[in-house]
Amino acid sequence: MTPRFPLRILLIPVGRITDVAALRQREHSRWLIMPVEAFPTIPAEELRKRSVSNLLRMGHCAPTVMQTMLDASDTEANWLVLLTAGLPGGIGNTGGECGGLTAPLVLMGLRHRREETPDGLPVVVEAGHDLLERFRDRHGSTDCRQILGSARVPLRCVGVVREAPAMCAQCLAASDGRQLIASERRAAYRELYAHWQQRGFHCADAVLAELDTPDGLDGAATAFMGGTLFEGMTCSALTAGVMALGLAFGDIEHSRPRVARMLAMMALRRDALADDVNAFNRAMNLGHDLAAWFERQFGSTQCRALTGCDFATAEGVHAYIEHDGTTACARIARLVAERVAEMIAEAS
Repeated sequence: MTPRFPLRILLIPVGRITDVAALRQREHSRWLIMPVEAFPTIPAEELRKRSVSNLLRMGHCAPTVMQTMLDASDTEANWLVLLTAGLPGGIGNTGGECGGLTAPLVLMGLRHRREETPDGLPVVVEAGHDLLERFRDRHGSTDCRQILGSARVPLRCVGVVREAPAMCAQCLAASDGRQLIASERRAAYRELYAHWQQRGFHCADAVLAELDTPDGLDGAATAFMGGTLFEGMTCSALTAGVMALGLAFGDIEHSRPRVARMLAMMALRRDALADDVNAFNRAMNLGHDLAAWFERQFGSTQCRALTGCDFATAEGVHAYIEHDGTTACARIARLVAERVAEMIAEAS
């Protein structure tokens, strides 16, 4: 399978769609005008039913949740489903942030983009932390590995996927200017965000800017900074790399029999994640390969381990700024983009 978009870093267009300019002209409104303000157009209980129905024919968390939210926005935007194609299993099947969390954060980013609160914090961080707390309260953890545990068949994931779109809708409805983040933590986030603005840096966007991804991505990765909402979890440059691989190589699964077969293979301990078993598996596996490379290269996939700083504290933010952590993070982002470009070039 060849990639869908050209890469500035390669200086040549690659992919099965050769006339990219014509594609973008045809798809212009779909990429740039996302009616996410309409979400949700159906009641919460219908959202839950739709999400389970989609899961039975798609088979993986993040793209299922995204598809359900798009269904409830009265729009088609397959690119957003592809953007999340590599996120199941905790971002490239690494056990990190659950796809039932990351897909809603993408939608929140598109809704709020660079909008800021009166005190200068991105609105998506405020709304995203509301989602984090609701998610932890409901499922006990934000990490796929903790939610799934040692189960061969991901039955607990059904409940996560069922609730995720409705939980996202609740958080968007509650985005009314309330300050949900504790004052000390809020001040630390705000200081780091202001520093990054001054330096012209954003973890995920720094990767996507190196790749000639479509303009409609603006906002989709806004929440992915500082290891997801400044939480120090999966490095947001890695997350962006996995998203880019999904856009380049992802396909969309639409078959209930194939999903049932995949679940049976899980129960029998067979290779249920082989590329040909589910259309999303290819992007997940490439994301996993990228994460394995990342860990070999940098020693960890976790933002807090990489920076040695807790962004929820003034001390952590000051240490990061004093030691010029942004330069190190920019280097990581550049190397991730280069590695993604290499993976796409090798596959094409």
